[in-house]
Amino acid sequence: MSEYVLQTKNLGIDFGGLTAVNNFNIKVGKNDIYGLIGPNGAGKTTVFNMLTGVYTPTSGTIELRGKDVTKLTPHERVKIGISRTFQNIRLFRRMSVLENVKVCSNVHMNYSIFDGIFKTKKYWEQEDKATAEALEILEVLGLSEYVDEQAQSLPYGKQRKLEIARALASHPAILCLDEPAAGMNPTETEELMETIKI
Repeated sequence: MSEYVLQTKNLGIDFGGLTAVNNFNIKVGKNDIYGLIGPNGAGKTTVFNMLTGVYTPTSGTIELRGKDVTKLTPHERVKIGISRTFQNIRLFRRMSVLENVKVCSNVHMNYSIFDGIFKTKKYWEQEDKATAEALEILEVLGLSEYVDEQAQSLPYGKQRKLEIARALASHPAILCLDEPAAGMNPTETEELMETIKI
């Protein structure tokens, strides 16, 4: 098994005749925090899109814990431990804060349609576990008081945190935050940075 959680080798992508990313190499160990820095159009989001399966690279490889995941779909990558947030907030606006987080834990739920329809013991065990985990994540991110509110009613900075909570609910080995502090004021940004360090 690789000593790195995530590793890319000569990763690149072309769009027609335009090279958007070329020879991107990174090695990320457990508990490492890295930042991609560059001007608009430098390819930061494109790198995230390749890491999470939105784009398929035209060259190079992506490995998670030593396993080549370059050709896996986005949902397959989430299941094995790569999660992300987006530059533009993507929440289920009319669902509650708690529901928004729980829906992202479904990749680890293991009950059948039968269990869901008839609300079997297995169904309730899985749902209760997902609820407990979601509440724990919301508490860490300072969103506990908003659990029953609709996502669209939260202030912008709280919506950003909710998106991070959703990503954490999938139990990622690697969490890619695409401009997590965009639109936040300095106080919100500082608070978010302290939370990320936890």
